[in-house]
Amino acid sequence: MSFTFYIVYQALEWMASVTGLTYKEINIVVFYGIVPMAFFLLIDKILGKAVCLSLFSVFLAVLYLTVSNWTMFAERMFDASVDFLQWFRHVGISYDLASVVLCVLVPLCAFFVLLYLAYPRWFHRHLPGFARVMAGPQTQGYLSRKQEP
Repeated sequence: MSFTFYIVYQALEWMASVTGLTYKEINIVVFYGIVPMAFFLLIDKILGKAVCLSLFSVFLAVLYLTVSNWTMFAERMFDASVDFLQWFRHVGISYDLASVVLCVLVPLCAFFVLLYLAYPRWFHRHLPGFARVMAGPQTQGYLSRKQEP
């Protein structure tokens, strides 16, 4: 997990250097802005209505207009996020592990589920194994086929 943490950290550092933002600012932009936007875009596709992304965009616009010091705001948000992730030490989970699981693995899993729900035909056509797993074994005839020992 530390390797994954390091890769994500390096990617965020690189994005910060390219955009001119600090590491803390880009972290907040990615995990509280871009990731939710991607989720809301997929949810809107599933619902067939542009509701979630529109509401989130309005929220971001209001936030942008009301926050007077973006750097200070991002630092406070980042520090609160770190405090939350460090809380998991109380149950024996390191900061690195909590960060990777909650900020990378869980969102990736959720993203692939939403992607499948938004574009099921694409998955059935291009990734039939993944589509079978997502649909469940009952719908693909796994239970009716006998495996030879």
